[in-house]
Amino acid sequence: MPTGEPDAAHLVFLLYGSRGDVQPGLCLALESARRGHRVTVAVPPNLVPLATAAGVGEVVPIGADTNRQWSSDEAREVQRSAHPLRKATFAIDTARSGIAAFDDAMMATFLDDDPTIAGVDALIAAPLCQARGLAVAERLGVPLTVLRYAPMSENGLFGPVPGVTDGWTPRWTRRAWRMHDSAVWSVMRHGENHFRRRAGLRPVRTACAQRLSLARIPQIQAYDPGVVPGLAEQWRTGPSIKPVVGFLDLPSHARATLDETSGADVDLVRWLDAGEPPLFVGFGSMPIADPAATRATIAAAARRHGMRCVFAVGGRSRAQGVSSDSGVSSGADESSDIYDVGAVNHSWLLPRCSAVMHHGGAGTTAAGLRAGIPAIVYSFTAEQPFWAGRIADLGLGTGRRFTRLTIETMVDDLTVARSESVRTAAATFAATMISADRAVRTAADIVDVRLPQGVAG
Repeated sequence: MPTGEPDAAHLVFLLYGSRGDVQPGLCLALESARRGHRVTVAVPPNLVPLATAAGVGEVVPIGADTNRQWSSDEAREVQRSAHPLRKATFAIDTARSGIAAFDDAMMATFLDDDPTIAGVDALIAAPLCQARGLAVAERLGVPLTVLRYAPMSENGLFGPVPGVTDGWTPRWTRRAWRMHDSAVWSVMRHGENHFRRRAGLRPVRTACAQRLSLARIPQIQAYDPGVVPGLAEQWRTGPSIKPVVGFLDLPSHARATLDETSGADVDLVRWLDAGEPPLFVGFGSMPIADPAATRATIAAAARRHGMRCVFAVGGRSRAQGVSSDSGVSSGADESSDIYDVGAVNHSWLLPRCSAVMHHGGAGTTAAGLRAGIPAIVYSFTAEQPFWAGRIADLGLGTGRRFTRLTIETMVDDLTVARSESVRTAAATFAATMISADRAVRTAADIVDVRLPQGVAG
């Protein structure tokens, strides 16, 4: 195992979940390595190729294959099922098996007699890892920094349940967050304390969110303050450390090493140049029960508007080692108004599009905002409904649940996205955003401030 320079800090990035959960952490890891720190990144096995290609340094697999869990043949069959109980049972069983695998891996990686990763000076954890990261940091006696990709913690402006707690007073919004945290803690308490006992720690009685705040552990908010007006100012004067730094994105040199569609695809460039800027459609790592039907619905709506489409739905994403059973191959279809791609460089492609349709992941949301084009968001889960709501509320596009997708709703959304007011608003907003370079430098500064004395980049 490489040792780095004698005075270099060993920063370990604990990044678990889908690519959207992992990639912002890779951005910060690259900046930390550039500053001279020794960096180790722990990611799910299916995302080891992504982290390795990005050039972050030492990469260690941890936990289960997060794509296989939710995109297997069984998972797709369950998604197509009309039985809510079957869907709920599958989700619970999958989550439990994933947590068990992750906990076992955390013990082997950090806390066993011969751990995979040793000599840790600081730990940086993605949202899904924060509770286990807090326990490991406590056990090792090292500082922890948490990454957040949406304002999913107590505040007085944005509630915990988008569409339900919207518009509540600051007082009731904060109360809603406390009730939300209590409900989550009632579900997670047993598993978290079981892991703490395995780690040789005492059980805890309060939710992770409360302990992060009481310990004044930095929770880096990796999104632009412009999408959450007033929040950065509110948190700046509060008891918690929640700096809003801007969206993180991979630098161009790292992006160029990934197996993604970009300007090197001569056929795509020729297709783009042959007509009007298209609609880009991609749902990230979200499992879609029937990709072919989804594509057909969106294509039909686009054709009513005379629009072309670039689809990243189905096909193969070699950067993640993930394939789909949709039967879609890369290139233009017979009608020539559709072009299919796998994993794609959003920062290259989206500025050449007229609008973007996506699932509301923070990374794709950021890419669309930076490109200055309207967004049509059909959200699935987690923080995605929040981003769908922000896009709509800011007048930058539309937002709905994916289950609401029909030809008619899509036609309506395209009408909004193609309007002069929304196109102007999107272009104007892009010009106000914090640059990715500045965002990652600010985030890295926050990590560096907490490093033990005697180690530095």
